[in-house]
Amino acid sequence: MNNQIHLRTVSMVAALIAIATAVLGLGMTALPANAATLPDAEITLTTESVVSSQWDQVDLSCEWSVPDHSQPGDTFSVQLPSQLRWFGKASFDLDNANGDTVATAVANDAGLVVFTLSDFVKTHPLNVGGTCSFSTQYSQVPTVGETKELTFTVGSSVVRVPVAVEPCQTNCDPEAPTTAGKSMSWVDPAQTELRSVFTMPAMAADSSDVLVTDTPAAGMEIDCSRVTPRVGQVVGSDGSIVEPYDDDQYPATIECTPEKVTVTWTGLPEDEHVELFVVTRVTDPSLDVYENTGTVTIAGTESPVVAQLRRTQAGGTGDGTAVPTPTPTPTTATPTPTATPTPTPTPTPSATPTPTPTIATPTPTPTATTATPLPPVTTEPVASASSPVLVVPTEQPSRAAESGGSEQLASTGAQGSAFVFLAAALLAAGSLLAFASARWKGRRTN
Repeated sequence: MNNQIHLRTVSMVAALIAIATAVLGLGMTALPANAATLPDAEITLTTESVVSSQWDQVDLSCEWSVPDHSQPGDTFSVQLPSQLRWFGKASFDLDNANGDTVATAVANDAGLVVFTLSDFVKTHPLNVGGTCSFSTQYSQVPTVGETKELTFTVGSSVVRVPVAVEPCQTNCDPEAPTTAGKSMSWVDPAQTELRSVFTMPAMAADSSDVLVTDTPAAGMEIDCSRVTPRVGQVVGSDGSIVEPYDDDQYPATIECTPEKVTVTWTGLPEDEHVELFVVTRVTDPSLDVYENTGTVTIAGTESPVVAQLRRTQAGGTGDGTAVPTPTPTPTTATPTPTATPTPTPTPTPSATPTPTPTIATPTPTPTATTATPLPPVTTEPVASASSPVLVVPTEQPSRAAESGGSEQLASTGAQGSAFVFLAAALLAAGSLLAFASARWKGRRTN
């Protein structure tokens, strides 16, 4: 009884293991290839930007390539150096001339740019590469008059890019402005907010009224909580007002909506300076250029002011080559050899019939006596031309060539998966054990 239970248990375990092995084998064959980080990707970086002060824009260009037969989902990356911060669109595509996306790039706040290959490389696995371009900001205060070497990390490699640091060449006068003006700049690296700065000359009269209006164009709206007027007599090295401020002595009146802001000062004394800071939010990120218009009126004299700011672009190109299709070799039909006809044996000519000799029968002379008859003339039998002739073959017919029975034919069947064979073997073992268990049970019953 115990043997029967043991055999039944073993057979059930073998069957379960077989099923699990088969499922595992089929599952492993269905698993996709894992994406990999490409340590052999190559990137070269260049820039022609010149840095003069902190937060200057540094535009970079690159050329990239990856090893042949890289897979969709494989990645490579570029880490910006500490002197630069990402500036602009955080993600962009690298497309070929037909608009097919070869790779995508995504930058994070830490300045890591990750490139991911698309399904395009599945059908074009050779010579995959292209170009890219993006913008950064120089986040440190540079030492003017030197060439700074920027160190980028590309995978496990280091790419060094020199950038020129030179003194400011245009619009660098630290003196206070002599005319009304306006400028705009991006507030954040993602370029979702802009800041407008209105600057004015010092008041020339003992008491002057100032009126400033700001009207953003389509795609922007004013953040009324971030309108900042400023009044003072001390100007810093960059031309802007520095402490001590006179905001409390000459408060501004602000009227603001998302579409327009109006700020007024009254009774400003001579040599007093006025500035206005206005932050606008981007409502249409698809625009390439953003424009802000306004007016500055000092003591009744109105001056129109306008500023434009272009969104920095990030993008690139990519392409690859498909595996060439082998050109079929033209096949020349080999003519089938014509079987050489077996020569028909020439029949042996029949024997020439021997002419039968003619025996002249003498004319009997009539006598009184009866002539004794002559015995009949006998002749040899002569072969007739129509008699059958036995033809003897001149050579024996060739025997058929013996086939090489010892040479085994190549198998054309597909080899099964090792897992499937193992599962089949275990199922067979389980079946045999189950059969043995049944036989044992029958014996015990008998």
